[in-house]
Amino acid sequence: MSMTRTLVLLFAMVVVSSRAGAEPLFLAKQYTRCTACHYSPTGGGLLTPYGRLLSHRELSTTGGETAPAPDATDAPHGEQAFLHGVLGDALGPVHLGLEMRPSHLRIGFPGGHQDLNLLMNLDFVGAVQKNGWTAYGTVGREPPHAAVRAGRTQSNPAFISYEHWLSYQTGGGFGIRAGRFLPGYGVRFADHTTYTRAPLDLDRNDQVYGVEVSDTVGSSLVQVMVSPGKAEAILHDPARRGFSAASRWQRDIGPRATIVGSALYRDRTDVDPRSGLAGGAVGIAPTSRVSIWTEVDCQLQTEPAGGRSWVVVNETAIEVSRGIWLKLSPQLRTSGSAGSAGSRRLGLAADLLPRTHWNVNVAYNLDRAARVTTSTLIFQLHLFM
Repeated sequence: MSMTRTLVLLFAMVVVSSRAGAEPLFLAKQYTRCTACHYSPTGGGLLTPYGRLLSHRELSTTGGETAPAPDATDAPHGEQAFLHGVLGDALGPVHLGLEMRPSHLRIGFPGGHQDLNLLMNLDFVGAVQKNGWTAYGTVGREPPHAAVRAGRTQSNPAFISYEHWLSYQTGGGFGIRAGRFLPGYGVRFADHTTYTRAPLDLDRNDQVYGVEVSDTVGSSLVQVMVSPGKAEAILHDPARRGFSAASRWQRDIGPRATIVGSALYRDRTDVDPRSGLAGGAVGIAPTSRVSIWTEVDCQLQTEPAGGRSWVVVNETAIEVSRGIWLKLSPQLRTSGSAGSAGSRRLGLAADLLPRTHWNVNVAYNLDRAARVTTSTLIFQLHLFM
């Protein structure tokens, strides 16, 4: 096996290990905030009961807009509920979910290609919400290559909790949470390999143990986080543990337009230099079937070799028919090193949402970096019960 092929396959095993997050394209349906449907303030993960009902009425092909508009006090039923409602109301205030993503991946590189079949994730998620308090946690399968990326040696799959936190939200909009979570920064595009996520250390293994405070004032949301470092570094790799802080501001201009400003700081560790991120994003949905997001970020490192790099990502999504979305995503990342041209990507994807809690994703990414062009084709079934 050639060196190029080996590196491409190792890269592929890393970048496909995480689950997708929230879908910013639903701005077209007038959902500017993640908490409209998710427990997590930064999006992704378990849907609230309202989110389960809304996904049936607004998003799935078989739900139909003729279904009654959901109410925050309604209880999910049928296929909208956990395990299709077989437990009824036996769980009381406890809400559960089971998520899995079997996938087929084809990696193309100079001189050949490689096919992989894999289970990208299998996660059990739970939340309890009462009187402004929310307790949230996940437990799931961690493949060996994900452990290696996190700096641990592991020969067999193990279980890991990527998120567990406790939060409190007042009726006036002030909130606080503490635990393990992904810092709020920019736009959380569903594809975690997007240049504004994994390359900027905002991937699944980049969760932190920290405290986050937030405040909602009218159409504005402010989130501020402080942390002693990344969760995996705190638990397993003290040499990479370093103070982190992040802030995110979002202003909703209207039901289908919003702007976001973000900043993130990571202190020097024994291994990594001091670094920082600053960026802005704009989301606009000119119609109920079109969503356009653009994010620009600047990454800074104190080391001369690190320098400054820029990331620009656009994602344009069109709902060609109810429950069928097509996405186009040109992406650019410059290099902070002299003599490097950085990398470019053209991403194409189709999201099919035929039923309430299962959908199909087909995505194709064409990447060019260091004069090498690679392609990634992925077929993915997403089941959420």
